[in-house]
Amino acid sequence: MSDIFDHFRRQAEACRNMGSPFTARLADLAPRFVDATTLTGRRVIAWKGHAGEDAVPLRLFGGLHRLVLTGRDAGLAAVYPPAEASDEALAAAVRTAIARHDHDLHDILMSPPQTNEVGRSAMLLPGFLWLARRFGPKLDILEIGASAGLNLHWDSYAYRYGTARWGKPKAPLELGPECETPPPLDGEIEVVRRRACDLAPLDPADAEHRTRLLSYVWADQSERKARLIAALKHAAARPERVEAIDAAEFLNRELTAPPIEGALRVVVHSIFWQYLADPARLGIQTAMLRAAQTAPIAWLRLEADGHAPGAGLLVTLFPSGEHHVLARGDFHGRWLRWLGDT
Repeated sequence: MSDIFDHFRRQAEACRNMGSPFTARLADLAPRFVDATTLTGRRVIAWKGHAGEDAVPLRLFGGLHRLVLTGRDAGLAAVYPPAEASDEALAAAVRTAIARHDHDLHDILMSPPQTNEVGRSAMLLPGFLWLARRFGPKLDILEIGASAGLNLHWDSYAYRYGTARWGKPKAPLELGPECETPPPLDGEIEVVRRRACDLAPLDPADAEHRTRLLSYVWADQSERKARLIAALKHAAARPERVEAIDAAEFLNRELTAPPIEGALRVVVHSIFWQYLADPARLGIQTAMLRAAQTAPIAWLRLEADGHAPGAGLLVTLFPSGEHHVLARGDFHGRWLRWLGDT
């Protein structure tokens, strides 16, 4: 039992570092409401697999938040943000909610958390601009692990980096990460085509899918929630939808089609690589290497790379294999540190 609560303690530390003291409290209080008296508790305690990699705490917290968002548990809503409650009241309300909705919460545990953090577009934009300055403005975008495809529309949003701004005046939302030195924002961009895939894509026009995404936004992060709602509304009105297909299969098919003349093909993803097994990673890289024998490909991603702080904004060019670390950024898009052509 102690092992599973080690994962909750580590999750608490991560949540505090990423600006969610409420979710950190939930994780710290988990021993008070996760026990063998419920089906949900027994499943968590006896989790088969790696509880950290499987994000078991976030699965449970997403299920609880869903009860609040859908108005199914007034007692739980009364202790959730923006309300304030003592640790005793919070733990008691969660314990009661688990008992009341035991089977539903147990079923939610069986699905991994699914997020589509649109704040990551603020991390990716400087990378797209870097590519456009080097290869020309026309970009042919292929996003893998795209969830609901919210970051597929990165060029529709407005951005603020300190005093520097990029985007249309009437954009559906504006993203403004903390940034001491703004990245270069010069250069023209024309997205000539955009396609995306995910093994379990979500439809931004579907109410149940929207609730699922919102449930995994930490309950005390109202700014994240607001920008997610704005991005969902924008994406729902767009014709593009994310295709349900394996990433390597998707790339093998799309990259064997003739490239658009004058356009650079860009394979992009954000906080996706860590969820893949080695064979899946190899399949994706093989597809890019094979296709790059006929036309250049840029591999742009925001991913954990073993260095701190945050994630790396990385670009690799094929077929040469030239590699750059352009920036470091927050996993949720809160801050950006531009490095240039490192």
